[in-house]
Amino acid sequence: MSHSRDKQYAQIARACLQVLNNVNPAADRSAQIQELYDAIDAAMGDIYKHQQQALDQCYSTLQTIASMDPQQHNLEQAIELAAQQLPARH
Repeated sequence: MSHSRDKQYAQIARACLQVLNNVNPAADRSAQIQELYDAIDAAMGDIYKHQQQALDQCYSTLQTIASMDPQQHNLEQAIELAAQQLPARH
């Protein structure tokens, strides 16, 4: 499993454990389950938000590369722009 995926699972697990560690035994079971679902949704939302930001940046870079004028830019410049968007280790 990738390091990034491990971090994502750990983020979700922490959110779940935080809810489970604060369970009130007198609370309604369905409310507890909903609280756990809400914690998972929040953690997943945060993960997807970061992924969407990265995707948006990559899309913007692709638009920039696609709009380059071959008379003014060369392949090396396009490669440099693309490389800037790649993570250090994929």
